[in-house]
Parts: sequence; structure tokens; C-alpha cells
Amino acid sequence: MLLVGFARIRFSQNQNFDPTHLFYFQSHRRVLRKLREADDRPHHFPVPRVAMNARSNLLQPAPVAPKTRSAFTLVEMLVVISIIGILAAVLIPAVTNAVRTARVTSLRLEITALEGAVEQYQQKHGDYPPDFSSWAIVERHYRKAFPRMSTNDYELLVNMLHSSGTYDATQLDRGEVLAWTLGGYSDDTQRPFTGPGGPLAWTGDGTNSYGDATVTDLDRQNPANFQVNIDRPNALMDFETSRLDYSEVNDGAAMIGSNRRLSSDGDLFLSFRSDSEGAPFVYFDSRTYTLYDPNVSSGAGDFNGYGSSTYGYVRPYLSTNANQNRSGANYTDQAAALGAWQFVNPNTFQIISAGLDNNFGATASYDVNGDSNNEPIYFQYDSGAAIAPRAGVATPTDLIVSSVSKYQESAFGDIEQYPADNITNFSNGTVVDDVP
Repeated sequence: MLLVGFARIRFSQNQNFDPTHLFYFQSHRRVLRKLREADDRPHHFPVPRVAMNARSNLLQPAPVAPKTRSAFTLVEMLVVISIIGILAAVLIPAVTNAVRTARVTSLRLEITALEGAVEQYQQKHGDYPPDFSSWAIVERHYRKAFPRMSTNDYELLVNMLHSSGTYDATQLDRGEVLAWTLGGYSDDTQRPFTGPGGPLAWTGDGTNSYGDATVTDLDRQNPANFQVNIDRPNALMDFETSRLDYSEVNDGAAMIGSNRRLSSDGDLFLSFRSDSEGAPFVYFDSRTYTLYDPNVSSGAGDFNGYGSSTYGYVRPYLSTNANQNRSGANYTDQAAALGAWQFVNPNTFQIISAGLDNNFGATASYDVNGDSNNEPIYFQYDSGAAIAPRAGVATPTDLIVSSVSKYQESAFGDIEQYPADNITNFSNGTVVDDVP
């Protein structure tokens, strides 16, 4: 107000006063009043200083966002590949070992089940199953288990196990024992093999039946008139049928001749295998661990064992318990030398699986001392050593093949090392895993 008043005084005293000057100052006074009124009102929406600064800089270009890439660079790809390679190197062996361990555990559990079934068999029949390497023991066993067995069933068994009047231990081999004995016999005590639920079923000529008046006793004693029976309700072990090696038949045709259920080797004795195409579970009876049969191996003779061109060879395992030669003299022959070491499970039985490779071993016998005579080869649990019973030495230690360890067969000319992963009813898993 003072400023305006002063301006009026000055203008009134000014001789050269211009009216436009007064208008200017009056307008200026109105502007000042508007500004004071604006300052006195509260600002409900204050504008931030930074926003005002931004508005004062509208001509400045806005920052540009970085462009995204659509692919990896070569270096990044190499880094990723390297990481994948490292992970694969770590994980693949771990996964492989896990799969192997699971499979070994599964086989070992199955052997445990078979072992339990054998014990049930012993409790039921008062005797362990024979391994059918000795006719004398087989005959004694069935006479004890089935004292009322008919002549027809007995003679049928004789005919199945003999060839030209001579007992053939390969007719029912060590790989076929478990399916025959644990599969169950008939409740008909006179016909344990051919009665209902027994291991054999009548086929005859395709039209007749076992009890027909026209059927003779010789017919009932003839293996050609029977087939494998897969309906055995008295089984002590639940055998998966896909793992029994019987042949398929034409159900629409007569069950005669070749159109009968037979085993893979054409007889009436099945094998129970580790899988549908795998090696059989092998059984050895302690009474015949050391048995020598002069009629096997095409008449050359051999000690008890299992052999197959497909699944390899295995003999019962020796233990690390020695029987000292008290005479001090050299062993006179292989049979005498075989008594130098005790067998594992000396009073019961051994059950052996070929393991993950489905092969028991490549070596049954070998000439270890260069005398042109082959010695039977036995492996020792749990040392993994090989034992070759032979004459000309005097102590159990002398029988050890020094060039063999951990069940390896390299010293015998084989590099596959099949025996190492065999699994038994006395090992924790594979036999090689138990080597100290």
C-alpha cells in the first residue's frame, strides 16, 4: 500500500505523467493481491518439487529401457553344457548304483522266501528236499515222505529220472529242484505226483483219462502220457507262472505228443527263474555237496554242480573253515582233497542266484597245475578265493589257487567275472560285497 501510495504521489507531482503508468501500477497491485490470497489458502494437493522440476524439463528425452536378448551366447551355452555334464557325472553313477542295489535286494528277499519254503517242506515231510544228484537219497526221501505211494507213481518217477536203466542226475537238475518240490504234491498220498494238484497231469492219448479201464499200469508209468501241471494248490511257494519255463500249448487241439506243457528242455521238470528270461535259482542239498557221479559229463564223471551253456556253471560254496590233514600225507585224489575245507551250511542246503548278469560262472573245471588233468573249481565264501581239489598236496592251503581273488576268473582264461555277483541264502547281497 505504501508503494502504491508513493507511486500516486510521485505521479501526481510528475509533470510528464502518463495515464498508462497508473494503469500499470494498478494492474500490478491486483496481481500482488491475487498472489497474497493464493498464499493464504491451504494447498490440499501440493505438487512435489521433483514433479515441478520434471515439468520444467519437458524437452529432456526420457530414458530408454534396455533391449532384452532372445538367445544364449556361445559362452553361456558352454557353461550350461559343462554344468549338465558335471551333474550327469555325479548323478548317473548314483542312480545306477541305486538301481543295482534295489535289484540285488529284491533277489536276496526272494531267496529268503525260497529258504523259508524249504524249511516248511522239511517240517511237513520230515526231510529237506534232495537235490536229485543221488538216486539213493531221492528214493529214500520219497519212501519216507509218502510211505503209501503207489507203484505206478514210484515207477513213473523212476522212468523220468533214469535213462536206459541208469540214473541220470541231469534229468532233474539243480536248477529244477525248487519248482518240483516246493510247487506242492497232491493230497492223494498214493499218487503224490499224478493225483489232483500234483506236479503232473494226465494227457494219455488225448481222449482217455487216468482211471479208464483201457488204460494200463504201463501207461500210467510212462512219462509220455503226462504234462506239467500248473494248477498246484498245495504250493509252499507262490511261483509266478511267467517265470516257470513251461511251453505254451494249443488248447484247441488234443493234449498229446508235442502239444503238452513241457519244460524248456523238453521234460516234465520246470525251472523257477529270476525273471522271465533269467537264470534259475539253483539248490544244493548238504548230503550231496561232495558227490561224485561217474556217469555225468558224457561219462567222464564230475562232482555235484549245475551247468548250462546259457547260464554258466556253479558248484556249492566252500567255507573258510579248514579240516586239517592229520595224516600229513598228500591227498590221494580229488575226492579226498575236497574234504579239506568245510562247505557253507554243512547240514542244510544252499540256494544260489546268478545275480544281475544271469550267469553263474564260466569255469567248472580247470587244469591248475599243468598236469593235463582238470580239477573241479570251487569258490570259497567269504574270502572269494578259488579252491582246486587235487592229489599231490598235503594241506588245505595248498589247494588255494593263488592267482584268484574276489571270485575272479581271469586266471582261468575268462574276463567276464560272472561269479562275483552271485547271490546266495548265506550272503548279505552279492558274494563279492561280503569279501573282507
